[in-house]
Amino acid sequence: MDLSQTTLIKMAREKMSWLGQRQAVLAQNIANANTPGYRSKELQAIEFDRELRALAPVRMAATSGKHLDGSVTPPDHRVVKDRLRDVYEVNPDGNSVVMEEQMMKVSETQVDYQLATNIYHKQMRMFRTALGTQNQ
Repeated sequence: MDLSQTTLIKMAREKMSWLGQRQAVLAQNIANANTPGYRSKELQAIEFDRELRALAPVRMAATSGKHLDGSVTPPDHRVVKDRLRDVYEVNPDGNSVVMEEQMMKVSETQVDYQLATNIYHKQMRMFRTALGTQNQ
């Protein structure tokens, strides 16, 4: 059994890869903070809803005629607001890097990476315990 292909380890590895790429983009933004005309960049985050919608629809199996078909649409209680575009500061020279914002994103990325690393280590420790080799 290839432990690296288990769902949790695979997800943690993919998240760490994305966070590493994000860290590189943020470092590039910070490095170009004084470059005239430079526009800050950001990686597009993986959105669970979008990924779920991209999957083929899943139909529930009905094993009895008394099962509901799930076709009832619940009422929409959400308040829909116009979402304003994110407005960032732009310097007179056209540079849109805001150092405080970039440093907050770097810190957020570091915390998320540490979380993914902890999940990875805990999962590996659980496998070692199950195999009786926790001291290795």
